[in-house]
This record gives sequence, C-alpha cells and structure tokens, in this order.
Amino acid sequence: MKLLIVDDEKLTRDGLMHNIDWKALGIDAVVQADDGIHGYEAALAFQPDIILSDVRMPRMNGIEMAEKLQHINPALSIIFMSGYSDKEYLKAAIKLKAVSYVEKPIDLEEISETVLEAKAAVEADRKAASSKALSLARFRSALASRLAYAPKADHAVFLSEEPDLDFPKDEDTLFFTFLIQFHHNTYNQEALTAIMEPAVANVLHMLRLLEIHSTRQGLLYFYHVWGFSDYTENQKKNFGNLLAQALSALSLRYHIVFGKNVRGALHIHDSYNSAVIELQNSFFYPDNTYRIYEHRDSSDTFFDVSTLNADSRLSEALLRKDKNQAKLLLNELFQKIMPPVNVLPNQVKDLYYKLFITTGETCEMLHLQNTAGSEPGSSLWGYISECESIYELHRLLEEKTEDFFSQIRNRSENNSTVYLIKEFIAAHYQDETLSIKDISEHVFLSSSYICTLFKNETGQTLNQYLTDFRIDKAKNLLTDPRYKITDISARVGYSDGNYFGKTFKKLVGMSPSEYREQELNFS
Repeated sequence: MKLLIVDDEKLTRDGLMHNIDWKALGIDAVVQADDGIHGYEAALAFQPDIILSDVRMPRMNGIEMAEKLQHINPALSIIFMSGYSDKEYLKAAIKLKAVSYVEKPIDLEEISETVLEAKAAVEADRKAASSKALSLARFRSALASRLAYAPKADHAVFLSEEPDLDFPKDEDTLFFTFLIQFHHNTYNQEALTAIMEPAVANVLHMLRLLEIHSTRQGLLYFYHVWGFSDYTENQKKNFGNLLAQALSALSLRYHIVFGKNVRGALHIHDSYNSAVIELQNSFFYPDNTYRIYEHRDSSDTFFDVSTLNADSRLSEALLRKDKNQAKLLLNELFQKIMPPVNVLPNQVKDLYYKLFITTGETCEMLHLQNTAGSEPGSSLWGYISECESIYELHRLLEEKTEDFFSQIRNRSENNSTVYLIKEFIAAHYQDETLSIKDISEHVFLSSSYICTLFKNETGQTLNQYLTDFRIDKAKNLLTDPRYKITDISARVGYSDGNYFGKTFKKLVGMSPSEYREQELNFS
C-alpha cells in the first residue's frame, strides 16, 4: 500500500518520513510533496492509497486538493493534519471521504493509529469492490450463456433480473456473436483465460465495442458484441485480422468464427447458432484463421465421399508398392474435398479412418510393422476424431504411407531371411531364454547357416545384434523415470541385473544410472 505526505513545512514532512516505521504499518512506499499543487501532481503520478495532508498550504489548500483527487479516485482515503484554527476549513471536508483528522502539534502514535484505520478502510473497500466485480463477472457470464442457449421466452425474464450491467435491452441494438475455439490446449482453463481475455479485450477496446462473454467445455469462448449501428463483412474481416494478430503472440492453436448480425438481445442465440454452424467448416481451413458465417441452402445435396473409392485404390497402390500412385491418389483426394463442397467433417474423418485401416491391413499382409493404428494414448478412431482440421488429418495419413514405403525400401535392402530373423528378435527380445536355436527353428534353417548368413549380410553376429537390440531398447526405457532399472533389465531380457549393468556399461561406456542421469539432465 502507498502513502503520500503533503505539507508545506519541511520539518513536519521529514519528521513523519523518518520517525514512523511505515513498513511495520503495512505501507510499502512513501513520497512527499511541499504544497497542494505539487501534492496533486504527485498523486496523479504515484497513485497513493492514502494521503496524509496539511490543511493550510500555499497555492492550493488540502481541501481543494482532496476534492480534485477524490473526483478522479473516489476510493482514495485522506487524513488531514490540522490546528485549532483550521476548524472552519474542516467543515468543507465533511462531504469528503476523509478517514479522520489529527490535530497539531502532531502525535506520532496518533498518526500511526489513524493510518492503520485508513489502511483497514482501504482494504475493506477493495474487498467489497472485488466481491462486487466477481459477482458482476459471474452474472455477465451467466447472461452470455443464457442468451446463447436458452429459448427466447426465457430471455426477457432473465434480463429483468440483471444488475447494474449497462446491457442494452431494446429491440434495435445490433449484436453479433463470435467464437474462439482453441485446440489441443496445454494450459488449464484458468491459465488460458488469464492470457487470452486481455488480448481480446484490447482489440474490443480499440474498436470501441462492448461485450459479454462466457466459455464452454474449457476451450470454446463466445462473445456477444454490440456498440455499432452496422457491421459489414469487411469490418468483420478487419476485426478477425486484429484478433488473429493479438492471439498470435500466445503460441496457441485456434479458429475464430463470426456469426450473423441480429437486432435485439432476444435474437442473440440466432447469431450464436450461426457461428456454431460455421465452426464446423473451420475443419477445412488452416489453424489460426477466422471464418464469417455464410448462409447455405439446406436443400443442397451432400457430396458422397464413398464415390471416390479411395480405400480400394489406396490398397491397390500399396500392394503394388507404387509410391507415385499412392501419392497422386492422396493429392487427388485432398483436392476433391478442398475447398469443401457440402461435405461434413465427420464424413471426411470416416473416410480417412478407412484409409488408415487399409494402410494397416496392407502392412499386416506384407509383414510390415503396422504404425497406422498405434497412436499413443488413444484408439485409432479416437485419435482421428480429435483432429481439429483436415490439414492435420491429411498430414498424418501422408506420414503413415511414407512410413509404409520406407519399410518396403528397407526390406529390399535386406535378405528376406535376415528380415525375418530381425522381425523375430524384435518380437521376442524380452524373453531371457531366446536362443539362436529358437531363431533357426523360426526360419526353418540350421543354426550354423543363419549365423553365417546373418554375419555376411549385416557384418554382425547374431548374438551381437541381439545384445545391441536389447541395449537400445533399454536406453529408450531409461529416459522414462517411471521405470526402475531392475524392471528395465527384466523387460529387455536380462534376469541378472548385475550382468545387464556390466553389458550396458561395456557397450555404452557408462552405467545405466549414469546414462539415465545424463539423458534426464539434457531433456
């Protein structure tokens, strides 16, 4: 809390400054001024919470200064220091919010007690103002939600309950709703709100627009806006550009959607609904862009994506191992549904789901590793359904097909028997009893033959390859602090933890615990 001392007597100012323990009173900063005019100027710059002021001063007395300052900041607390002859002046202070006055000659203990009273009054005022602001903010949010969702018949009743909100209830005010949908947010809602709302508020203030807003499911924010006589598409485009610019510094992924203009608060839900409808089409546009509602004829027929026959054509390209054909097919598919012509996001997600399934099934047919259905922490459909745009979905499918052809290319570089040996080791390396005999039986060849073949093809013995493979798996597991080193040893095929540690140090140059510490420090 901050305090300003205003007195034309330097001796008085210095005595107050140096003989009172302001920190002990909860006063963090104290400045002083030598008359009413300088006190007024200092108050504007310093923004004190409490003013300790003399009454009689040259150029501007304390009463005049207090009147001017409390007109600017009604919450300001003022303590007057006065002599007996100042009683007539103090009559004028009755209408001011002066906590008290202390008589001269000054008693430092009385000053301290009066300052504590003023401080308590300021804190009580702040608490009351904060409580009122919180209550008003909650009502504004509730009103925004009610106007967006509730039937029209309920709006008038709810509006009649409105506190001092300065919200237009006439039927002529022009409103529109805009939505901001955030995607894959790494913040919790409280943190997101704290960084997002000020950025949006600055843009609204710049355009002299008023609003009430609320949020839905933590990531969808909707604003009901008014403050203009008309709002054209070009003006909304300018608004969208300003919002995108303001949000760009937050490193978040989002879409902005503007609903249609409506007149009267009872029709706000029409603007909100139009924005929600348009939000679906944001799936077909890049992140961090905005959309403006466009009316569409409900009688239009939807494009049947099944006519593209994409899954069977992709299967044919993969089975023929024709990378160019697969790439051309994916490009054609993307162009056919971009820009969207009466096609829904769920139709597109269903189509891509089938393409992922096709890729996975082809991998299994060709004995390749199927990564098309192994998204972390989610089922394939769950992962696809959470994709926020076709760009994200298409990029993911391109990565899976590229992985398919990468495996095909790598396989052609290895002898097929060597590939089968590596595949068998990858599936059974956790088995501590895995032996060369087990491997030879799997490929129907003698142990001596596969050992010679593997060494000629790879330059490594089978035992060397198996050991390297297990240690590489162990290195990956060591980067996750949840796993104990003894558990990692067993997970990679070593029943003897000491032997695992010696083998690891021999190949890596450090113990498992040293390796873990190094990796975690660099992450």
